[in-house]
Amino acid sequence: MKKWWLSAAVSLAVFAGFRPGVAKAQSGAPVQDIGGEVRGIFATKCAGCHGPDLAKPKGRFGYVLDLRRVAENPEMVIPLQPTESELWVLVQRGEMPPSDSPHGALTPEQKEVIRAWIAAGAPDASPVALESSSSVRSEPPIPTLMEMAPAERIVRWLGKLHLLLLHFPIALVLAAGLAELLSVWQRNPTPSESVRFCISLGALAAIPTAAFGWLHAEAGNGTGSPQLLIAHRWLGTAAAVWLVFTAVCVELDTRRGVRSRRVRFLLMCGVLITALVAHLGGQLANGEDFFTY
Repeated sequence: MKKWWLSAAVSLAVFAGFRPGVAKAQSGAPVQDIGGEVRGIFATKCAGCHGPDLAKPKGRFGYVLDLRRVAENPEMVIPLQPTESELWVLVQRGEMPPSDSPHGALTPEQKEVIRAWIAAGAPDASPVALESSSSVRSEPPIPTLMEMAPAERIVRWLGKLHLLLLHFPIALVLAAGLAELLSVWQRNPTPSESVRFCISLGALAAIPTAAFGWLHAEAGNGTGSPQLLIAHRWLGTAAAVWLVFTAVCVELDTRRGVRSRRVRFLLMCGVLITALVAHLGGQLANGEDFFTY
């Protein structure tokens, strides 16, 4: 009886002494500093174009090493939602950093770290990681939206109107083209009032749409695909000029009461150019594979 009691007491003592040891071992396990890992990736792969030491960083985005500021920019990161974050979209497509950058593209493992960082709420790097990063200099303060000069804030705000207006000229020009094709099918030589209305209003809408598009790009939007951005901007400007000239010719035809082949050629070319500009804009906003079947 005594031996049984003594064995039970020894077992309880061993168990009680073993639990704190396990807890201590678990508490001493290293915790992943995902913010520090992301900052290290940015310092290696992205600081060459968006670092704090650059006089003119690309896209006016020179604070890539300030994770807190990056996380507070809703145009770049939406914490806990990687798929809704522009940063992750560019990284996932391989557009940031581009494959021809001096330090090369991101590896699949590095991309996953960035995705996990956003999914975790985009935390800042630990103080230890910030102090141990000898290759990173102190970053100059970058003004927030409310701290920007009034002129720059106006440019950024007006540029967003491009996204609101662009659908109107696209729809109106396509409608004018369809109405003109219907007149050709019916062999009607009389200018259509529907075509006149749609092309006139579409040309008027194309002018501010193109102008606001330049302001939208000036604010740093679309810099992840520079060649696509250049093509979209200049072709969009050319489309606006083409549509205005076409609208003038349509008006002259309407006053004469006879539709000319020249005007029909201008209309069809205007439809094609407008469709191409819209397609480039879709690629710029959603990736080059957004229309892949």
